[in-house]
Amino acid sequence: MTIPLTERRRIARHRRAVAYWGVLAAMFVSLWVGASVAPPEWVRTPALFAHLGSVIVGLGAAVLLETSGLLWMLRRAALDDLRRIERMVSGLAWLGIAGLLATGAFLQPDLSQPLTALKMAAVLVVAMNGVSMTKLTAELARLPGGVRFSALPRRLRGWCVWSALVSQAGWWTAVLIGMLNTASQ
Repeated sequence: MTIPLTERRRIARHRRAVAYWGVLAAMFVSLWVGASVAPPEWVRTPALFAHLGSVIVGLGAAVLLETSGLLWMLRRAALDDLRRIERMVSGLAWLGIAGLLATGAFLQPDLSQPLTALKMAAVLVVAMNGVSMTKLTAELARLPGGVRFSALPRRLRGWCVWSALVSQAGWWTAVLIGMLNTASQ
């Protein structure tokens, strides 16, 4: 039995809503643990190592995905190529975000520092953008694999570019602030 398109869209909206709430809950738990738990000093180095690994995995996945999108925009790749890469790396991007939230809690972020609060906001924006990109991915999935970026409606092109810019700005903001915070300790 095939599910009608309107029902599939309703289910997808529901899943996105649950995912948005899940991201908010994970961020809250991470910040709560970071503010409430004083881990032993020996936990800091492994947590920092895992945190940096999470940055590498998540940022690497985002850069690869957005580079693939850029290649599609420049007619150097097809939409099918972008879809294939998205399927390969989206799990890695989520693994990176989950790792950041899990390990960051044990690094005891000082939320009274404006840069640290900005970093947490950047990670939250990246995660929320990732959830919203599931709708964009579904929209692109309905298009023929050889469609050119320039043939898309303006709204859809703008959405693609905006999502990529938000992703890169969020990831690089978190990386730079994390580097500054670590260097100053």
